[in-house]
Amino acid sequence: NSVEFDHSGSYLGIAASDIRVFQAASVKAEWNPIKTLPDLSGTGKATSVKFGLDSKYIAVGSMDRNLRIFGLPDDDNTEDSAQDS
Repeated sequence: NSVEFDHSGSYLGIAASDIRVFQAASVKAEWNPIKTLPDLSGTGKATSVKFGLDSKYIAVGSMDRNLRIFGLPDDDNTEDSAQDS
């Protein structure tokens, strides 16, 4: 239902009955699947996928009209404590 490259062109997200993320290689090389995320809507149909800045998260829209964010937790606390030392 939706296909999206990240800003660098290194990752490809595909939304359909589930969400799949691939690491994009050259045209001649096989692309490596990195992650398969479930469609948590219960509808079985994700309708859109978008990468966030620096590919740190993926936003997924689905037929139940919800937006789900998949990604890493914020690391700001780690940086602040390192600066205080």
